[in-house]
This record gives sequence, C-alpha cells and structure tokens, in this order.
Amino acid sequence: MAERTDTDTDRPDAENLNPGTLPVLPLASGVVLPQMVVTLALETDEARAAADAAAEAESELLLVPRFPDGGRYGRVGTVAKIENKGTLPGGTPALVVRAIGRAHVGAGVIGATSALWVHTEAIDEGEPSERAIEVAADVRAVIGALFDRLGGRRLAEVLNDVKDPSQLADLAGWWPDLAFERKVELLETVDVEARLEKVLEWTKEALAEIEVNEKIRKDVSEGIEQNQREFLLRQQMASIRKELGEDGDGEDVIEEYRTKI
Repeated sequence: MAERTDTDTDRPDAENLNPGTLPVLPLASGVVLPQMVVTLALETDEARAAADAAAEAESELLLVPRFPDGGRYGRVGTVAKIENKGTLPGGTPALVVRAIGRAHVGAGVIGATSALWVHTEAIDEGEPSERAIEVAADVRAVIGALFDRLGGRRLAEVLNDVKDPSQLADLAGWWPDLAFERKVELLETVDVEARLEKVLEWTKEALAEIEVNEKIRKDVSEGIEQNQREFLLRQQMASIRKELGEDGDGEDVIEEYRTKI
C-alpha cells in the first residue's frame, strides 16, 4: 500500500454503501480506515482482477486486511470508491480510492470474473454517545501531545480538522508506528466508544514509552558527562603530583581535593 494522500471530514451515510456484493482487494501490508484517500499499487493478479471487477460494482471495492500468514482475513473490511486509475513510475498499475465506510465481510460468492466477491453488510455507527464525546476529548488531548513529541505538524493540522469522534479514533490509523494487528483491531471495533478507549490506551502507552526513552537518554548522557569530568580530574591530579614529585594513589589525591572543596 502506498502513501496516504488525503482525508475527508464528512461522514458518509452508511445507507449509501452498496448493500449487495463487492469484489475484494486484500491488503497484505496495511489497513485502510474510513475517510482515508490512498493510492494502491496493483502488484498481483488478484489485485488487478479486483480492480477490473469494480467496474461491475459502481466502482466500489471492499478492502480487507490479510494477515502475514496469508490465510486469514479481517472480519471487517473498508468499502472504498475508485476515484482515479493510473500507472506508478515503475510501470505498476495503481488506483486512487476513497474509503467511505466499514462493512462486515460475509460469505464469498461466484462472480463473472476471477476476482473474489463477498456479501457485505454496511455498518451504521449511528450518533456518538455522550460517553464517546467525553472520551474523544481525552483522545484529542493525548494524541495532540503525542504528535507534538513526534514533531508531526501536518498530523496536528489534520487533528484540528477532525471533529467527529469516530473519525478521531480512526485517525490513529495514520500512525506509522501502530502495529498492523492493532490497526486491524481498530477497523474491527465497530462501537465508537470502545474504539476511542483503545486509542486512548495505546496513545498513553506510546507517550509513556517516549518519556521513558527520553529519561534513559538523559541519564546516559549525564552519566557520560560525569565520567568524563572525573577522568579529566584524575588526569589533572596525576599531572599535579608528577610536577610536585609526589608518589601515592591518585584516588587519594582526588578524595583529599574533594574534601578540601
């Protein structure tokens, strides 16, 4: 999956999604969440067949995460609309798609082409609960703090544009350090409040890890500086004793010097 290129802040109505069957385009290296606009490289016959079959489904596809073992797919996919077709610089065909909503992945069906088709059931999230709105405020604050630590000015701008709690939770999908399995979990967590709780927990973990790493780096740096100062002091004391023609342990001289200070 190639780089994300845009995002849309308008929530689609789930009733606009195709209620029937859609061709499946498996994603082996990423997860596309609603509102993302992405460029997908069609590197396999399977992907190209899905793209061709989309012409029979009003240019819609079901993007489904496929786990690294190759035999397991996500239970929830992302309905995406093809917005453009083209060719990447290396000659690989590609699609620009806009993700418009979640859908449960149903049973496979036989289509007119070699593409895999499945029944889909659009997921309507409904209006966010009061609790979801409260958690969303905490998520916004913690994500903002994380983006500040990571220096993501562009991400911070995107965060300011997102108002809807569901979209706010899905914004974690932009986070490159979020594990593939967690991104799948994010996609499959249909309940908005539960999704926000997960993102809040993961973001707090990431902030705590950053703080621990920064403390370790600071302690190591200070330790190195202290060792360097002590080494230089030993060298200076040794030179002084040598100049004075005195014998003895340099450590004793250092200790005597410290006592005098």
